[in-house]
Amino acid sequence: MSQMNYDFPQKVYNLFDLGWYCYDFEDWHNDADCLHHILWRVSNSPYNACPLNNRRNHMPEGRQFMWLVDIHDEFVESKYLIAVKEYLDIKWYEPNENDLEFLKEYKHYYEKWKTKIEAENEEQEGSLPIFIAHD
Repeated sequence: MSQMNYDFPQKVYNLFDLGWYCYDFEDWHNDADCLHHILWRVSNSPYNACPLNNRRNHMPEGRQFMWLVDIHDEFVESKYLIAVKEYLDIKWYEPNENDLEFLKEYKHYYEKWKTKIEAENEEQEGSLPIFIAHD
């Protein structure tokens, strides 16, 4: 994949906009107002898009105030990638060629941290909201 400044097309925004609400994938508040490029701007695939509250969980100052790890820490990136993939799977999103290329190229992010992320989710005993596909 080429290193270009990809903006997300409207169809990607629409995948995460559930009408009157959109979950922030960091803390699960109902106030996401931006789509973050998880692995920088390497792709405009929805698999590289993570809804966040811009001020609290996207901007470095907000993350520091909330005691959050750097947004481009490899574990954080993997956590977002896995959550987004699960969300898109539940929405029955059908990946296009660009999406499949992205998933193949960054496969190691999904595999390396999956066990740790699953263990963290089990510790929280279902405290995260269950994604519900809305069409």
